[in-house]
Amino acid sequence: MSSLTTLARFKAYAGITGTAQDAVITALIPQVGSQIERYLRRTLAATTYKVWLDGTGTPHLRLGQYPVLAVYQVSTGSSTVATVENTSAAVGLANVSCDGTSLSLVEMSSLGVEKITDITLAGKTIATLKTAVELVAGWGMTILSTDWENKAAALLRPLYGQDALSPSTADVVVPDKPAAIKVVIDDAITLVSPAPSAVWRNYAPTAPSDVEWGFPTGIANVFCWYKAGYVLPTDAVDGPPAVAASDGTLPPGLALVGHQILSDVLGSIQLNSNMQSESIGDYSYTLRATDKGAVASAVENRKKDLNQYRRVSI
Repeated sequence: MSSLTTLARFKAYAGITGTAQDAVITALIPQVGSQIERYLRRTLAATTYKVWLDGTGTPHLRLGQYPVLAVYQVSTGSSTVATVENTSAAVGLANVSCDGTSLSLVEMSSLGVEKITDITLAGKTIATLKTAVELVAGWGMTILSTDWENKAAALLRPLYGQDALSPSTADVVVPDKPAAIKVVIDDAITLVSPAPSAVWRNYAPTAPSDVEWGFPTGIANVFCWYKAGYVLPTDAVDGPPAVAASDGTLPPGLALVGHQILSDVLGSIQLNSNMQSESIGDYSYTLRATDKGAVASAVENRKKDLNQYRRVSI
């Protein structure tokens, strides 16, 4: 959960001088941040991503998170570096999935007994991943070349439900053919020169301007390792060690909306959080026509203010 503001910053905004509400405000700050991110369909805190994106057939590619702070590697191709296989005679179904975090070995015995083994990729090379796979009964992994043994397993391409019941094998795929790129806007990159596996649309150009090339068209075939997001604000810490307060880089307008939503939620805890309106004369009240909680309702009430920061597509 992202904390888009701090206790001191919100109290300054709301004009709160006492400490009676500090615990409540501190608890609400990450909850409000989480709901705002959910509505915006973005991760706001600066985060590093290793993702496989769909190639567009053009030199341009939109990234899922923004603003882009750094790009560490883009690869326009991939290579199969190993195969995984289950050779147990007692298994009737075996497949392999990789979600970019874990390699999952899935098997079902001839009697219908299921077994799923998840092997974490972080901190492993292809060689040590092979060791981990072969510790699971019935499973084996073959590295196709010693050149791949020290490749980081964390780079594996996400693939799901690959048949691995012998004689079938599941492929272990890593990025290949690095490409030079530049960031053109907050969430987009472009190739600066033809990559080895770029798509060429005009094979016999009459002039340089006739050449068209780009990221190869495909599904999850372009690897991008990048960092995107904002530095979130922090309060000063007396220490030791002492840490100075930081404004961060969150857009001021978004920070303001976050304060407004937090103020709305804080105010609602004095009342029934499901109450929409209340009258004094001939007392009556109306409940909200929603099953959302107080924080989600407060975010929805401010969605017009949030829309300019919302990710256009998912």
